[in-house]
Amino acid sequence: MKMTCCNLLWTTLLTCMLSRANGQIPGTGLVSGAIKKVIMAVDLKVQQLQNQTIALQNAGQRLENNLHLSGLDDISGWLNREKELYAGYYRELSEVRPLIADYEEVKTIITRQEQLVAEYRRASGMFSRDRHFSQAELRYMETIYQGILQESLRDLDQVLTAVSAYSTQMNDAERLQRIRETSQAMQVSLDHLRQFNRQTAALSLRRAKDVQDRQQVKQFYSIH
Repeated sequence: MKMTCCNLLWTTLLTCMLSRANGQIPGTGLVSGAIKKVIMAVDLKVQQLQNQTIALQNAGQRLENNLHLSGLDDISGWLNREKELYAGYYRELSEVRPLIADYEEVKTIITRQEQLVAEYRRASGMFSRDRHFSQAELRYMETIYQGILQESLRDLDQVLTAVSAYSTQMNDAERLQRIRETSQAMQVSLDHLRQFNRQTAALSLRRAKDVQDRQQVKQFYSIH
């Protein structure tokens, strides 16, 4: 479904570009401002996800340390007091512990999200300097980017729910499925962004006026 939607958006964009190559639409900065808000929200979600997973790792390490202490008879009295004090803490850790095994997949999601934002910024900056695109076309490109980034933001919401699942009714199998589905969805968003960038760079190349112009476009976008 996401691929079909992306292809439809690209087809619409391409038609718009070819038919209104020199068109101008006022208020271009409004879309850029909207994208900045999305990126700020994405950064916040990533930070929350990183903090949550780091806390889970630290909690797991503390649990392992405390379990190790439980084998030392000479401090058994101290340990019993600790167990009473942290009874709720231990119960929570027993629920959280299975999630730590999924941490590598969560890190993959974070990495893909960071790649998506970085590649958007790089491509958007390059297209804005490309004289083959009008301001109207650049503005339309930003709407496509905004849609992709918002989709990735929804994906982050999904994985945050999964990471916090020990406080909900989600069981381990459901949580693991949610994380894996989110990881795949994030990769799809990244693939869409890269496809869009490649096709837009190819459009610039087709608009080159002569051999020298074509060579400059190839060098600019590293087209081989």
